[in-house]
Amino acid sequence: MTNEKKLEIIKTYIDDIKAYQQSQDWPIDKKLHIKRALEAYLDLYNDAQKGRLDLDVLHENITSFMYMLQ
Repeated sequence: MTNEKKLEIIKTYIDDIKAYQQSQDWPIDKKLHIKRALEAYLDLYNDAQKGRLDLDVLHENITSFMYMLQ
């Protein structure tokens, strides 16, 4: 799989996290947790785009977070 495809997949996960944050179903403390995670993943995504972070590590981490949310 190419790095561009990996970045696309990771971006869809970030978009999913944004949707979770905006959901009315979450209590405020969970929304704050999701907001902090989203900010961190956006920073990590930017680092990955610049080649400063391994895409596989970011993918593994973000999928673990998504699993925790479900």
